[in-house]
Amino acid sequence: MPDQVQSSQLVVSVVVVTYQHADYIERCIEGILMQETNFRIEVLLGEDESTDGTREICQRLAAAHPDRIRLFLRSRKDVMYIMGRPTGRANMLFLLDQAKGRYIAFCEGDDYWTDPLKLQKQVDCLEANADAVLCFHRVLVKRRKAGAADYLLPNKVEKSEFTTEDLIGRYYTHTSSLLYRRLPGFELPAWFQYTMSGDIPLLLLLSLEGKFIFLDDVMSVWRQHNASVSSGHTGYYRIRGHTYMLELFNAHTAFRFNDLIEKAFIKELEQLPEFIELRTLQKAKQSTFPRLLHPFRAMLHRVQRLMNFM
Repeated sequence: MPDQVQSSQLVVSVVVVTYQHADYIERCIEGILMQETNFRIEVLLGEDESTDGTREICQRLAAAHPDRIRLFLRSRKDVMYIMGRPTGRANMLFLLDQAKGRYIAFCEGDDYWTDPLKLQKQVDCLEANADAVLCFHRVLVKRRKAGAADYLLPNKVEKSEFTTEDLIGRYYTHTSSLLYRRLPGFELPAWFQYTMSGDIPLLLLLSLEGKFIFLDDVMSVWRQHNASVSSGHTGYYRIRGHTYMLELFNAHTAFRFNDLIEKAFIKELEQLPEFIELRTLQKAKQSTFPRLLHPFRAMLHRVQRLMNFM
């Protein structure tokens, strides 16, 4: 049986990475501080030396809630560049190292929580399921494009428990929905510092430790806007970064999931503009080589098999 949670215990550490979020950070922190729980939480707020006023807002909020917010004023000199671009990865890793809670939750500075019982529901779930390492829920995705309809992530879910096999090549959730156990001996591998995204490899690595449980409640909002980190994860950059991460995870697991990763790899390459053009031509029957797509797919499979021996 899990240990009974006591009201005096520090149970959840909420990791908040923020940079240039002056228009959003206050809403983010409000969503965390409104949580109604029978345990204590701490907010680890890492400010990456913004120039838009985010730092000053964070300082004001931390001063108003010294018992709940631990503010870390970061320097741009410490920023980690991944694939040639600045990221919040160093900030994230530092905050994780500072965490004291039994569980870790995330809410990036431009996202926010909407349910005051979010953390209580998730902690109760993991306390009742000792074989689960992570709990997630539905997220409302607010689109960056004017007129684009918001949507739920995930949309259609047919089960409540997930394993590594379910996660490879699929994106079921968002960082703002995660709550996971701090596991004794669990360490992020060195290669985690070099992956384009941090949430997907973190999910894959945690899934090796136990199952994930899905709660069918919408309890957070993922803002998609032009200044967000994920807004730059598009086109060739996204495909290159994601396939690289898949290969790193493949090697990390001694190719235990190689067949699934190969399928995910091909799926990613199929998003290349050239591949989409070929598929469009084939469907429209305008290509003089209507079967060109088939040998191209076979070539991609051969490339993937070769990469497994690199």
